[in-house]
Amino acid sequence: MKNSSFHRRSTALLSAIAVSCFTAAPLSPVLAHEGEDQKHSHGTAASGSVMDAWKTAQQSLKGIETAAAAKEHAPIHDEQEKLAGALKQIQEQNGATGADKTRLDGAIKNAVTASEKVHTAADEKDFAKVDSSLKTLQATMGLLEKQLNPAAK
Repeated sequence: MKNSSFHRRSTALLSAIAVSCFTAAPLSPVLAHEGEDQKHSHGTAASGSVMDAWKTAQQSLKGIETAAAAKEHAPIHDEQEKLAGALKQIQEQNGATGADKTRLDGAIKNAVTASEKVHTAADEKDFAKVDSSLKTLQATMGLLEKQLNPAAK
């Protein structure tokens, strides 16, 4: 009986490991660009404020919009990474608590995910998909702005 219990547990563990390996690896932006010469930094300065990070995020979004209109891959790649870094800085440095923190974290997660979809579409040079993904990114950034600026609600 010990052998069958051990076998079930080890089979379940191996299955869980296999699923996590196959589902997480393709989603990683770092792995998607393995072997590329990365000449840019990821993120923003650690000492900046939340509002400085938000300004960086807005500037990066504008850079993505401009590059998408011009159908240029490289600027989208660079600006998306700056945008994701700025959003992560906002997430780490904001002072929200409770339900506000939960909403803000969710909005940031959605914006980062949307930006990664734009980035992936640009890497594939699928500019129709870049445009549709960009609309989602713009909408999620609008929702995030409302979370950051309660007076705008």
